[in-house]
Amino acid sequence: MTENKHIPQWKIDEIIHLINLFKTYKNVAVIEVAHINDKQIQTIRRILRDKAVFRMSKKSLQLRAIEQFKNESKKENLDEFANHIPGQSSLVFTNIDLFELKKIFLENEWMVPAKPNEITPVDIWVPAGDTGLPTGQVISELNMTLRLPTRILNDTIQIREDTRTHKAGDLVDVKQAAVLKKLGITPIESLIKIYFAWSDGEIIPEESLYMDMEQFKQDVATAYRQALGILFEMPYFLEDMTEDYIRKAASEANILNTIIFGEGIIVPTQEEETQVEEKESEEEKEEKESVGIGGLFG
Repeated sequence: MTENKHIPQWKIDEIIHLINLFKTYKNVAVIEVAHINDKQIQTIRRILRDKAVFRMSKKSLQLRAIEQFKNESKKENLDEFANHIPGQSSLVFTNIDLFELKKIFLENEWMVPAKPNEITPVDIWVPAGDTGLPTGQVISELNMTLRLPTRILNDTIQIREDTRTHKAGDLVDVKQAAVLKKLGITPIESLIKIYFAWSDGEIIPEESLYMDMEQFKQDVATAYRQALGILFEMPYFLEDMTEDYIRKAASEANILNTIIFGEGIIVPTQEEETQVEEKESEEEKEEKESVGIGGLFG
């Protein structure tokens, strides 16, 4: 007979706490914390105090909590949500809109040092000026490791001119990263980014959260114009699109008139067309009324 494996009380307590958070908040975002500075997390926690709860737990405990919550609540898409949780992650529980949460994260970016033995995504520059570092072995590190142009002034090391130490795509080795950090150079943007989210049964992937809405609107408008263009080329007429046909014809006539005579024709706006139609309707009404009155005396 197999003996039941003992589960430490702290693990049970953590699972229960996570389940209660799932019950309390309708939105749960997943953020990866492997490349995020601890101070950055603490800062965003203070900003979102009383609005969101950050909970960093072992993945196994997160998965157990999600499974139990799924069985109790019968909410949808929790299995898919669980499958997208990476190894080192924090669950962010909140009732504010996930797009608003994303906006808050984007507004609170940090600049951090280049990491050792990693490719830099940006050019790294060391500005000219006083480093505040005393003379000694440090100057050889600046000269030999980063090839910086230096001089001594008032017993501190000065950088003579702005110097690019790395281009985007270069590897920053351990020694270079250490010297750049010593100089206080923080060239890398660090953003807390939502990797995946669950909203009361609905899955919201990263690409939906970070969609460029302006580009999306332009794409929709372009697709609509292209669809109309295809429609206008078809060998049949749709009565409910009469106004569109007229506008297209007027637009093309305007272009031709401008090319040939240097002048365009006026294409009335929809508001102007409505005013004309209302005026014509009133005139017709007046004519009918006058005919009716005349009949009384005829």
